[in-house]
Amino acid sequence: MSMINREVAWRVFAREFNDSTLEMEGTEERSPSYLVTPLGAKINRIYTVGVLTERENIGDPEEPMWRARVTDPTGTFFVSAGQYQPEVATTLGHMEPPLFVAVVGKSSTYQPDEDTFLTSIRAEMIKEVTEEQRDQWIIEAATSLKERLEVAIEASKMDEVSVEELVDLGFDENLAEGFKQANEHYDSLSFDKYERMLEDSLRYVLPEYETQSIEEIQEEKEGEDRRDEELESLVIDVISNLEEEEKLENGVEYERVKEKVMEEEDITEDEFEETVNNLRSDGKLYEPVLGNLKIIG
Repeated sequence: MSMINREVAWRVFAREFNDSTLEMEGTEERSPSYLVTPLGAKINRIYTVGVLTERENIGDPEEPMWRARVTDPTGTFFVSAGQYQPEVATTLGHMEPPLFVAVVGKSSTYQPDEDTFLTSIRAEMIKEVTEEQRDQWIIEAATSLKERLEVAIEASKMDEVSVEELVDLGFDENLAEGFKQANEHYDSLSFDKYERMLEDSLRYVLPEYETQSIEEIQEEKEGEDRRDEELESLVIDVISNLEEEEKLENGVEYERVKEKVMEEEDITEDEFEETVNNLRSDGKLYEPVLGNLKIIG
């Protein structure tokens, strides 16, 4: 089965997200726009996990518009949900801070004047999660930050930032392109600031970071929780194809997805349920209506 191309949901800390002032419009019809961070993350969609500290309805009871604050170890994300995300708005409206939440959404910007650039997340999904899931997100966001820092530090040694040279050195092309765009826009970059942010965020959840590298810790975490990535891909493919073939706007019935996946793979119902729950926790699936599964995309 073919996989529909979808924008990556970036794991980025609030401080880097809020430091961003570069918005790149898509060059083709219906192509996405991106918020480019100082270290080159090209964010169309973002996945964050933190503490919901407050939320407020700035609309009215009939047409609510919710604004919320979600904090991570580095700062605060500003999150919104309104008439175009009714299920999300309803969910947010019933949440009572403080609690741990996961949010998937589109990056959004607002520039009230020439000197002010505000960033926020237009939520597509929000749900309550555990402290352990928040801690795992911090590790994932730190790993992503470390990769961008490595690109940025290597690129800073060049007379002129070259995507081709960075790729030849083994860096991801998308990260290389993102940093080149960032380097052309941002006047000065403080690598020290982001390196401290990386270290502080890891110490926040990992006391052992003083004696182990992030790669060693991540390998241990992955070893504790092995997941069937092929099965996850199959579930995504099944939903993607049914949505595309039948023009389904509200997702695919859970039972129908389960039946089709179990026809192709010899798995138990518990294994299917665990896979779906993992995809939900990663912000890749949600329920637009009760009993239906839809890909965040």
